[in-house]
Amino acid sequence: MSEDSIDLSDTVLVNPSPKEENTSERPSAQSYIFLSDSVGSLTPTARCILDELKDWHKRVEKHGSKEKHASYLMTVDKLPEALGKYTNLGAQGRSENSIHHALRQILDIDHRGQNRAAYAYPYLIRNGSKISSKIALIAPQNENKTDTQPYRQACFRFSQDLIKVLLDNRAKKGRNWDEDNPGSLLLQKNKDGNTWLYPKLGSLEAEISSLVRKGFGNLPYIPMPDFLQDFTLFAREQNLALSILTDYHIVIDELNILPDGSFKRLPEVVNQILAHLNGLEHFTKEQLTKLAKDAKYESFLAQFSEYSSTPKFSSLEAKMNPEEEVKKFLSIIENFPFPVEKNNRALSIKETIDLSVKILKRLSEEKGSVLTRKDDSIYGTVKNAVISKIPEHTKNHNTLLRINFEEEVANAGITDPEKVSEYIKRLKDDVFSEHSYYEEKTPDGRTVYYVVDHGYMAAVIHKLAFEGRTNPEYKKQLGYAKIINHKLSNPKHPGLNSKLKPELIAKLNADVKNMEVEELEKERSNEIRSRFNVIPGILTFVVSTMIFITGAYYLRSAMPIFFGVPFSVVLGFLAAIYFREKTTDEIREDIKNSGKFSGVGDWGKPSYSSGSTPSYEEEQESSKKDEKLSHIYKAADNFVFPKRFNKITDKVLDPKSLRSRIYENLDNIKRNNMTLAKEKDEDKVASTVEYAVLQSVSTILIPDDVAVRDLPNTILINRNDMKSALFRSQLADFYREEMNKKKFDKKLVKYYTYLINTVEMEYYKYLPKKRV
Repeated sequence: MSEDSIDLSDTVLVNPSPKEENTSERPSAQSYIFLSDSVGSLTPTARCILDELKDWHKRVEKHGSKEKHASYLMTVDKLPEALGKYTNLGAQGRSENSIHHALRQILDIDHRGQNRAAYAYPYLIRNGSKISSKIALIAPQNENKTDTQPYRQACFRFSQDLIKVLLDNRAKKGRNWDEDNPGSLLLQKNKDGNTWLYPKLGSLEAEISSLVRKGFGNLPYIPMPDFLQDFTLFAREQNLALSILTDYHIVIDELNILPDGSFKRLPEVVNQILAHLNGLEHFTKEQLTKLAKDAKYESFLAQFSEYSSTPKFSSLEAKMNPEEEVKKFLSIIENFPFPVEKNNRALSIKETIDLSVKILKRLSEEKGSVLTRKDDSIYGTVKNAVISKIPEHTKNHNTLLRINFEEEVANAGITDPEKVSEYIKRLKDDVFSEHSYYEEKTPDGRTVYYVVDHGYMAAVIHKLAFEGRTNPEYKKQLGYAKIINHKLSNPKHPGLNSKLKPELIAKLNADVKNMEVEELEKERSNEIRSRFNVIPGILTFVVSTMIFITGAYYLRSAMPIFFGVPFSVVLGFLAAIYFREKTTDEIREDIKNSGKFSGVGDWGKPSYSSGSTPSYEEEQESSKKDEKLSHIYKAADNFVFPKRFNKITDKVLDPKSLRSRIYENLDNIKRNNMTLAKEKDEDKVASTVEYAVLQSVSTILIPDDVAVRDLPNTILINRNDMKSALFRSQLADFYREEMNKKKFDKKLVKYYTYLINTVEMEYYKYLPKKRV
């Protein structure tokens, strides 16, 4: 902020801390400027400035605008040009020195504005990507006195948005502190050429004054206390500044915290403490030790020498906890016996040190609040991450998002049990206030939450209804989604399906109803099939009837038909019952009775017989093994090689990505295969699934002379996909695009050429008869 203008390119919103109790309203006491009774005592330049201001106000009134707006006011930078038309002023009267002296007169700076004839107030403007300032001037209007408050409020209102941007940017970037000598910011040469400590140079007021100063151009700076008062009050109201003294504020910065909870960058309050401690130490060495030597305070000199020679703040953690060093140093200088006779130098040194100590103590008191803001900042990060993840997940996946609030808080590095409990509750409240959810109780007593952005509810139900026909997890979520939708529909929540177009909602709902009808018909059909298998029944009836008809023909009697038809009906009925599709419980019982994976040794490792010619029993065993591997592959196929995909390569794997995809979908695969579901060792299950998949896919091995480092040398493709001409065409086109991107790399061109030739021309080699 101390530069000519402020860069806006990296502005962000700061996460404010809780409001301070002292949030009094902006001062409303009216302040007036008066027509000067002693115009003769003013310099010609001052009189011309007042005349020009009155003319400026009159021109604004002629335009018919009664609104008080900053852009309508005369500004200091326009004075030199405006005074050019006053012929009674010579070059000296229009000089910068004369204008500055005239401004001090009409603003009554020497008497703190008690008899001012004009009023000055700055406002901020954009200058490209920068912020700069202008100084507006107001003179008495037609009446004897003019109220300045409307102009003051108009200028500040005009500046508010830029003030917020400026403070947000400052909170994010922090100040450019000198790490080795942070106190150098507070040390400057005084009129006598000596290095002196100016504690208030570290304040927000000093930073803003530096910006306002540029509005005067080449004119000397005139203090703007009203603007500083309005600025700091606004900053406190917005929770963007912290009051240390009435005229000393610091920015509430955005804490930069690493995942482990440590600080990547020191907070503003800590930097302030280090700067004041370092500046006070330098000032003591420069000025206070001279007094001590003159007065021969050997004890003080020894203590200070010992303190200054001791290394301090060797690490970031030590800098984060400077309280002990502050206490140690203050105990030395606060006991300094200043001379009883108060000469000017000793008094100035004492006043400077007292002010610095006062600020340092207040900063140390406020440092504790940083820890609270640290946790609040961590919570804010967790909250934003979770809440933003819900609509993103719902929009992209159209499913419910399963959230474990305990894990979310624990991953943020919050370990204090009280804080953990508090933040879990806060996170739940914040999430549930914006999104809908279903609470599921697990058998072990835990609670799992399924959360959804109800703006996409119709799309979610549609997706779950479609996928739930083959995926048990989605079928479960469909039930939860319908419960959520029912709650939101009675009465209708204004946010329900608000992010979907009405025509799309109608289509999705119609599709869901059709799928429900199809599912109901399928259930009825399955129920019938579970009781009767019509085809074997009809075949048995037809065959039996034909036998009796044949018998009647040869016996030349109708009796076989008369008795045979009812018998055939009964026989067909019994056959339909006997050959019915088995229920899940019956299948589970069959699996239980047949044993687990008798044809696969050690879960996934094939077992072999020792004989050269397989016996009938060994062939039966091999057949059982193949059948069980086939069931495992079918359970995994839809998850390993998904039917829905974003790009064609989602269906092309290598051994590493195969294992990764199996582990990602292991729970769903186990749900689709009852035998796998019984095994507790997930590694064994994954190994078995991987073995089953490898027996049922097309495996393309890249020759060593073609293989490229960092690219797979083994390609795995679903055999059904390999059979599909459309899939092969799309995959070959993808490889061509990649080859064109890397056409200057001969190795990559050779690699992709081999894949294209294999997929398009030699694919039949990778389509042997399935073993499973």
